[in-house]
Amino acid sequence: MRASSFLLLFWALLFQACSSHFFYPNQTTYRTPAYYELKYKDIDFSSKDGTSLHAWYIYPQNTSKGLVFVAHGNAQNISSHFISWVWLVEQGYEVFIFDYREYGKSQGSSSIQGSVEDTLAALDYLESVYKQKYVAVGQSLGGTMLLNALQDRDNSQVKAVVLDSTFVGFSEIASEKMNGVWLTWPFQWIPSLSLSDDFDAKDRVAGVNKPLLFIHGSLDKIISANNSWQLFELSSMPKELWIVKDAKHIQSLDNANVRKNFLSFLHSPSNYYDANISYMKIYE
Repeated sequence: MRASSFLLLFWALLFQACSSHFFYPNQTTYRTPAYYELKYKDIDFSSKDGTSLHAWYIYPQNTSKGLVFVAHGNAQNISSHFISWVWLVEQGYEVFIFDYREYGKSQGSSSIQGSVEDTLAALDYLESVYKQKYVAVGQSLGGTMLLNALQDRDNSQVKAVVLDSTFVGFSEIASEKMNGVWLTWPFQWIPSLSLSDDFDAKDRVAGVNKPLLFIHGSLDKIISANNSWQLFELSSMPKELWIVKDAKHIQSLDNANVRKNFLSFLHSPSNYYDANISYMKIYE
Protein backbone atom coordinates (compact mmCIF):
# COMPACT_ATOMS: atom_id res chain seq x y z
CA MET A 1 0.00 0.00 0.00
CA ARG A 2 1.36 3.43 -0.91
CA ALA A 3 2.22 5.71 2.01
CA SER A 4 -0.37 8.30 1.01
CA SER A 5 -3.13 5.67 0.88
CA PHE A 6 -2.11 4.31 4.25
CA LEU A 7 -2.28 7.76 5.82
CA LEU A 8 -5.73 8.40 4.37
CA LEU A 9 -6.95 5.08 5.76
CA PHE A 10 -5.33 5.81 9.12
CA TRP A 11 -7.01 9.21 9.41
CA ALA A 12 -10.38 7.77 8.38
CA LEU A 13 -10.15 5.06 11.03
CA LEU A 14 -9.21 7.61 13.69
CA PHE A 15 -12.21 9.79 12.89
CA GLN A 16 -14.53 6.79 12.87
CA ALA A 17 -13.15 5.56 16.19
CA CYS A 18 -13.72 8.93 17.81
CA SER A 19 -17.38 9.05 16.82
CA SER A 20 -18.51 5.44 17.24
CA HIS A 21 -16.71 3.89 20.21
CA PHE A 22 -18.86 5.24 23.02
CA PHE A 23 -21.39 2.40 22.93
CA TYR A 24 -20.74 -1.28 23.61
CA PRO A 25 -24.19 -2.86 23.79
CA ASN A 26 -24.93 -6.56 23.86
CA GLN A 27 -28.02 -8.72 24.18
CA THR A 28 -26.70 -11.28 26.66
CA THR A 29 -28.84 -11.94 29.74
CA TYR A 30 -26.36 -12.24 32.60
CA ARG A 31 -28.78 -12.43 35.53
CA THR A 32 -32.25 -11.28 36.43
CA PRO A 33 -33.50 -9.95 39.79
CA ALA A 34 -35.08 -13.37 40.35
CA TYR A 35 -31.56 -14.75 40.91
CA TYR A 36 -31.47 -12.65 44.10
CA GLU A 37 -35.09 -13.49 44.93
CA LEU A 38 -36.17 -9.91 44.23
CA LYS A 39 -39.57 -8.89 42.94
CA TYR A 40 -39.54 -7.07 39.61
CA LYS A 41 -41.52 -6.19 36.51
CA ASP A 42 -40.46 -6.22 32.88
CA ILE A 43 -41.40 -2.83 31.45
CA ASP A 44 -41.76 -2.01 27.76
CA PHE A 45 -42.14 1.60 26.60
CA SER A 46 -41.25 3.69 23.56
CA SER A 47 -38.74 6.42 22.84
CA LYS A 48 -39.65 9.65 21.04
CA ASP A 49 -39.10 8.10 17.59
CA GLY A 50 -41.10 4.97 18.45
CA THR A 51 -38.12 2.74 19.24
CA SER A 52 -39.16 -0.01 21.67
CA LEU A 53 -37.25 0.11 24.97
CA HIS A 54 -37.01 -2.25 27.93
CA ALA A 55 -36.62 -1.65 31.66
CA TRP A 56 -36.79 -3.44 35.00
CA TYR A 57 -38.74 -2.04 37.92
CA ILE A 58 -37.28 -3.78 40.99
CA TYR A 59 -39.07 -3.77 44.34
CA PRO A 60 -37.92 -4.29 47.95
CA GLN A 61 -39.43 -7.09 50.01
CA ASN A 62 -41.03 -4.71 52.50
CA THR A 63 -42.34 -1.13 52.52
CA SER A 64 -40.48 1.09 50.08
CA LYS A 65 -38.25 3.87 51.42
CA GLY A 66 -38.09 5.59 48.04
CA LEU A 67 -36.97 5.08 44.45
CA VAL A 68 -33.73 5.47 42.52
CA PHE A 69 -33.71 5.93 38.74
CA VAL A 70 -30.58 4.53 37.07
CA ALA A 71 -29.08 5.47 33.70
CA HIS A 72 -26.28 2.91 33.33
CA GLY A 73 -22.90 3.04 31.61
CA ASN A 74 -21.87 2.20 28.06
CA ALA A 75 -21.26 -1.56 28.08
CA GLN A 76 -23.41 -4.72 28.34
CA ASN A 77 -27.00 -4.04 29.50
CA ILE A 78 -29.27 -3.87 32.56
CA SER A 79 -28.85 -7.57 33.31
CA SER A 80 -25.27 -6.84 34.42
CA HIS A 81 -25.66 -3.27 35.67
CA PHE A 82 -28.56 -3.92 38.06
CA ILE A 83 -26.33 -6.21 40.12
CA SER A 84 -24.56 -3.12 41.51
CA TRP A 85 -27.90 -1.99 42.97
CA VAL A 86 -29.08 -5.21 44.62
CA TRP A 87 -27.72 -3.99 47.96
CA LEU A 88 -29.89 -0.86 47.70
CA VAL A 89 -33.05 -2.87 47.03
CA GLU A 90 -32.19 -5.01 50.05
CA GLN A 91 -32.06 -1.76 52.04
CA GLY A 92 -35.67 -1.03 51.09
CA TYR A 93 -35.43 1.07 47.91
CA GLU A 94 -37.12 0.59 44.57
CA VAL A 95 -34.85 0.71 41.52
CA PHE A 96 -35.90 1.60 37.98
CA ILE A 97 -33.19 0.74 35.46
CA PHE A 98 -33.60 0.78 31.68
CA ASP A 99 -31.67 -0.06 28.52
CA TYR A 100 -30.85 2.40 25.77
CA ARG A 101 -31.57 1.41 22.19
CA GLU A 102 -29.65 -1.67 21.02
CA TYR A 103 -28.89 -2.71 24.60
CA GLY A 104 -30.47 -5.88 25.99
CA LYS A 105 -34.07 -6.20 24.82
CA SER A 106 -34.31 -2.61 23.60
CA GLN A 107 -34.53 -2.20 19.83
CA GLY A 108 -32.81 0.19 17.43
CA SER A 109 -29.19 1.22 16.86
CA SER A 110 -27.03 3.11 19.34
CA SER A 111 -26.45 6.84 18.94
CA ILE A 112 -25.85 9.77 21.27
CA GLN A 113 -29.02 11.62 20.26
CA GLY A 114 -31.09 8.45 20.44
CA SER A 115 -29.78 7.50 23.86
CA VAL A 116 -30.58 10.96 25.23
CA GLU A 117 -34.13 10.60 23.91
CA ASP A 118 -34.32 7.12 25.44
CA THR A 119 -33.31 8.52 28.83
CA LEU A 120 -35.94 11.23 28.57
CA ALA A 121 -38.56 8.62 27.64
CA ALA A 122 -37.53 6.52 30.65
CA LEU A 123 -37.90 9.51 33.00
CA ASP A 124 -41.31 10.32 31.53
CA TYR A 125 -42.48 6.71 31.80
CA LEU A 126 -41.36 6.43 35.41
CA GLU A 127 -43.17 9.61 36.37
CA SER A 128 -46.35 8.32 34.72
CA VAL A 129 -46.46 5.40 37.20
CA TYR A 130 -44.56 6.75 40.22
CA LYS A 131 -45.94 9.97 41.69
CA GLN A 132 -43.46 10.70 44.47
CA LYS A 133 -40.05 12.35 44.45
CA TYR A 134 -37.06 10.19 43.51
CA VAL A 135 -33.29 10.40 43.06
CA ALA A 136 -31.87 10.14 39.53
CA VAL A 137 -28.46 8.46 39.07
CA GLY A 138 -26.28 8.50 35.96
CA GLN A 139 -23.20 6.28 35.85
CA SER A 140 -20.32 6.96 33.47
CA LEU A 141 -21.86 7.58 30.01
CA GLY A 142 -25.26 7.45 31.70
CA GLY A 143 -24.42 10.65 33.55
CA THR A 144 -24.12 12.51 30.26
CA MET A 145 -27.36 10.99 28.99
CA LEU A 146 -29.13 11.97 32.21
CA LEU A 147 -27.87 15.57 32.24
CA ASN A 148 -29.10 16.07 28.68
CA ALA A 149 -32.46 14.43 29.36
CA LEU A 150 -33.07 16.68 32.36
CA GLN A 151 -32.77 19.81 30.23
CA ASP A 152 -35.95 21.74 29.42
CA ARG A 153 -38.37 19.43 31.23
CA ASP A 154 -40.41 19.61 34.43
CA ASN A 155 -38.13 18.01 37.04
CA SER A 156 -40.32 18.71 40.04
CA GLN A 157 -40.34 15.00 40.96
CA VAL A 158 -36.54 14.76 40.86
CA LYS A 159 -35.28 15.21 44.42
CA ALA A 160 -31.55 15.10 43.63
CA VAL A 161 -29.12 14.03 40.92
CA VAL A 162 -26.13 11.70 41.38
CA LEU A 163 -23.32 11.52 38.81
CA ASP A 164 -21.04 8.54 39.29
CA SER A 165 -17.80 8.57 37.25
CA THR A 166 -19.13 10.83 34.50
CA PHE A 167 -16.82 12.43 31.94
CA VAL A 168 -16.61 16.14 31.09
CA GLY A 169 -17.18 15.86 27.34
CA PHE A 170 -16.92 13.45 24.43
CA SER A 171 -13.87 15.02 22.80
CA GLU A 172 -12.14 15.42 26.18
CA ILE A 173 -12.52 11.75 27.16
CA ALA A 174 -11.48 10.58 23.69
CA SER A 175 -8.37 12.77 23.88
CA GLU A 176 -7.68 11.50 27.40
CA LYS A 177 -7.76 7.89 26.17
CA MET A 178 -5.59 8.70 23.14
CA ASN A 179 -3.10 10.48 25.37
CA GLY A 180 -2.53 7.21 27.24
CA VAL A 181 -1.38 5.24 24.18
CA TRP A 182 1.92 6.06 22.50
CA LEU A 183 0.58 5.27 19.01
CA THR A 184 -2.30 7.74 19.28
CA TRP A 185 -0.68 10.32 21.57
CA PRO A 186 0.37 12.62 18.69
CA PHE A 187 -3.22 12.69 17.44
CA GLN A 188 -5.05 13.50 20.67
CA TRP A 189 -6.19 16.81 19.17
CA ILE A 190 -8.34 15.04 16.55
CA PRO A 191 -11.43 14.44 18.75
CA SER A 192 -11.85 18.18 19.25
CA LEU A 193 -12.38 18.47 15.49
CA SER A 194 -14.36 15.30 14.84
CA LEU A 195 -16.72 15.10 17.83
CA SER A 196 -19.63 17.41 18.46
CA ASP A 197 -19.89 19.11 21.84
CA ASP A 198 -23.68 19.38 21.60
CA PHE A 199 -24.23 16.87 24.41
CA ASP A 200 -21.23 17.47 26.67
CA ALA A 201 -21.82 17.20 30.41
CA LYS A 202 -19.73 20.32 31.04
CA ASP A 203 -22.32 22.39 29.20
CA ARG A 204 -25.30 20.84 30.97
CA VAL A 205 -24.32 20.43 34.61
CA ALA A 206 -24.77 24.07 35.63
CA GLY A 207 -28.40 24.01 34.54
CA VAL A 208 -29.55 21.08 36.68
CA ASN A 209 -30.87 23.24 39.54
CA LYS A 210 -31.08 20.24 41.87
CA PRO A 211 -28.84 19.05 44.70
CA LEU A 212 -25.91 17.31 43.03
CA LEU A 213 -23.72 14.49 44.29
CA PHE A 214 -20.59 13.56 42.33
CA ILE A 215 -18.92 10.21 43.10
CA HIS A 216 -15.63 8.96 41.66
CA GLY A 217 -13.01 6.33 42.45
CA SER A 218 -9.41 7.48 42.79
CA LEU A 219 -8.17 4.44 40.81
CA ASP A 220 -10.57 4.89 37.90
CA LYS A 221 -8.44 4.26 34.80
CA ILE A 222 -11.38 4.47 32.39
CA ILE A 223 -12.51 7.98 33.31
CA SER A 224 -10.13 9.87 35.57
CA ALA A 225 -11.44 11.42 38.79
CA ASN A 226 -10.42 14.81 37.45
CA ASN A 227 -13.55 14.68 35.28
CA SER A 228 -15.82 14.72 38.33
CA TRP A 229 -13.74 17.52 39.87
CA GLN A 230 -14.19 19.64 36.75
CA LEU A 231 -17.96 18.99 36.66
CA PHE A 232 -18.17 19.77 40.38
CA GLU A 233 -16.43 23.10 39.79
CA LEU A 234 -18.83 23.95 36.93
CA SER A 235 -22.03 22.99 38.76
CA SER A 236 -24.31 25.16 40.85
CA MET A 237 -24.88 24.69 44.59
CA PRO A 238 -25.87 22.71 46.57
CA LYS A 239 -23.33 20.07 45.62
CA GLU A 240 -21.05 17.42 47.06
CA LEU A 241 -18.05 15.54 45.67
CA TRP A 242 -17.05 12.16 47.10
CA ILE A 243 -13.67 10.75 46.05
CA VAL A 244 -13.25 7.12 47.08
CA LYS A 245 -9.67 5.95 47.52
CA ASP A 246 -8.71 2.68 45.80
CA ALA A 247 -12.08 2.43 44.01
CA LYS A 248 -12.08 1.66 40.28
CA HIS A 249 -14.62 2.66 37.63
CA ILE A 250 -18.19 2.83 39.03
CA GLN A 251 -17.11 0.77 42.05
CA SER A 252 -17.22 3.50 44.68
CA LEU A 253 -20.51 2.25 46.10
CA ASP A 254 -18.84 -1.04 47.03
CA ASN A 255 -17.27 0.87 49.94
CA ALA A 256 -19.25 0.27 53.18
CA ASN A 257 -18.87 3.85 54.43
CA VAL A 258 -19.91 5.27 51.07
CA ARG A 259 -23.01 3.06 51.11
CA LYS A 260 -23.88 4.24 54.61
CA ASN A 261 -23.63 7.90 53.63
CA PHE A 262 -25.40 7.30 50.33
CA LEU A 263 -28.38 5.90 52.24
CA SER A 264 -28.35 9.04 54.40
CA PHE A 265 -28.24 11.14 51.24
CA LEU A 266 -31.29 9.30 49.83
CA HIS A 267 -33.18 9.57 53.11
CA SER A 268 -32.64 13.31 53.49
CA PRO A 269 -35.79 15.42 53.03
CA SER A 270 -36.03 17.66 49.97
CA ASN A 271 -35.50 20.80 52.05
CA TYR A 272 -32.46 19.34 53.83
CA TYR A 273 -29.88 20.95 51.57
CA ASP A 274 -28.52 24.39 52.33
CA ALA A 275 -28.62 26.31 49.05
CA ASN A 276 -24.99 27.37 49.58
CA ILE A 277 -23.47 24.00 50.46
CA SER A 278 -20.41 22.92 48.48
CA TYR A 279 -17.90 20.44 49.83
CA MET A 280 -15.67 17.50 48.97
CA LYS A 281 -15.12 14.37 51.02
CA ILE A 282 -12.44 11.70 50.59
CA TYR A 283 -13.25 8.14 51.67
CA GLU A 284 -10.55 5.71 52.72
